[in-house]
Amino acid sequence: MKLKIDFHVHTNASKDGVSSIKEIVAVAKRRGLDGFAITDHDVVFSTEKAEKISKESGMVVLPGVEVSTKAGHLILIDPEKAVEKGLTIYEVVDLVKSWKSPVIIPHPADPLSHGLGEEVVKSIRHLNPAIEVFNASTLFIYNNRAKRIAKELGLYEVGGSDAHVASAVGCAYTIVEVEERKGDDVIESLRGGKTQAFGKRMPIFSLLEQSVRRFL
Repeated sequence: MKLKIDFHVHTNASKDGVSSIKEIVAVAKRRGLDGFAITDHDVVFSTEKAEKISKESGMVVLPGVEVSTKAGHLILIDPEKAVEKGLTIYEVVDLVKSWKSPVIIPHPADPLSHGLGEEVVKSIRHLNPAIEVFNASTLFIYNNRAKRIAKELGLYEVGGSDAHVASAVGCAYTIVEVEERKGDDVIESLRGGKTQAFGKRMPIFSLLEQSVRRFL
């Protein structure tokens, strides 16, 4: 069975996010997603919340967090606990290396979005992270560089919208192969690299909506 999952979504729990989880669920369903991961900046979306919303919505909702390290951003899916903001990338790696949480390196080649950069990615490749090769909020030049990094390092590819407003959810996504339509199976497929990345650039109206709602 193949599922369509957006692994990079922010709610208004992120300082720069503007949409509620209810808005996100509505758009995700309309876009034909099977599920998504909530990856707010330095705020863990708990397993309990994810399970509750999954049950209510019929979607696969995954707990996650986008950690702000000194080197750049790192996404953890289903983290075992919160990770302190502002640690070095290697302090974070030491903390999570024994966890079963899949690691995603978002927008690795984009210096404008706190990408880790190629050299740092090489230094933590032993974690077997997924590389976000299609980010709907990132310029194509940086997505292309991310794809090259993934290919050269033999790391698997994912896509994520990096949505900070609900209307952008699902602009980029990942196809995962699973046995059953449930969170544990999606996480296992992500960890095993059974993924394909797809997407398109976030539409201008989403950027405008995001800016206006932030201002208001």
